[in-house]
Amino acid sequence: MLVKLLLALLVQAADADAAKVVDRINVHRKAAGLEPLAIDPALSKGCAARAAYLVTNVDHPSTQGLGLHAEDPKLPGYTKEGEKAGKASVIFLGLEGPAAVEGWMGSLFHRIPLMQSRLRKVGYGVARGGPANVTVVLDATNGMGPVKDSTVVLYPAEDQKDVPLAFVPEIPDPIPDSLNNKAGYPITAIFAEGALIKDVKASLKDAEGNDVPVWLSSPEKPAAADYQRNTVGLIARKPLRPQTAYTATVSALVRGKPWLKTWTFTTAEK
Repeated sequence: MLVKLLLALLVQAADADAAKVVDRINVHRKAAGLEPLAIDPALSKGCAARAAYLVTNVDHPSTQGLGLHAEDPKLPGYTKEGEKAGKASVIFLGLEGPAAVEGWMGSLFHRIPLMQSRLRKVGYGVARGGPANVTVVLDATNGMGPVKDSTVVLYPAEDQKDVPLAFVPEIPDPIPDSLNNKAGYPITAIFAEGALIKDVKASLKDAEGNDVPVWLSSPEKPAAADYQRNTVGLIARKPLRPQTAYTATVSALVRGKPWLKTWTFTTAEK
C-alpha cells in the first residue's frame, strides 16, 4: 500500500513537468516534420517507479554508468514496471523539464529515440534526492505506433534557425577520442527501420564553404553498435560557431539505391 501511494504521488508531482517536457520534444519533432507525442499515464507510472528506484539505490554499484537502465529485484524499490521502463528510457541526472530535453537532443544516442517517426506516446517520471538532486526518466520506446516506411528524419532540419552550438556529453560516449568532450551539436539523419544503409559519406561546411572536421558514425560503422540504430551522425570536432549557416551533405546506398541529401541550418547567437 505504501509503495502504491508513493508511486501515485510521484506521478502526480510529475504531471505538470511532463506536459512541459512533451511540449518541448514536440517543438523539435515539428521542426523535423514529425507527428507530436502525447503522455501515457501507464508508461509514466513505470518511469516514476524507475526514477524512485534510482534515487533509492543511488550509491549501489549496479546503478552506475549504463547500469542506470537495469533493475535488480533484490534491491529496495524494485518493480516490474520500473524494470520495463528502465530498459526503454532515456534518463537524465541533475536536470528536469525542458532542460533535460535539450540535454537529450544535444547528444547523439539519446536524441535518436525521441526522433523516431513512429513514436506516438511517452512516459515521464521524476524523483528527487541523491547527489544529482533530481532524476528524470522518459520512456521513449514502449509507445510506438505501427511500423511503416518513412522519409529520412534530418536534425537539425533543413533551414532550421537558432540551432545550439555544442554537444552534450553522454554515456556511451560517441566521441571517445575527444580529450574534453567539447564538440559541435550533433547532426543526424535517421533512416527507416530495417533499411540497409551502406557506404555512407558525409561532410559539413561552414558559411565560407570550408570543410568542418567531424566525427562520422553510421549503421555500418557505429560509434556504439547497440545505440546507433539506423542513424548517420556527424559531430563537429569543435563547437559550432554562433550565427553561422552550415551545410551538411550525406550520401549512402539505401536498400541498394543511391541516396543523397544536402541541407542548410543556422546556429543560434550563443
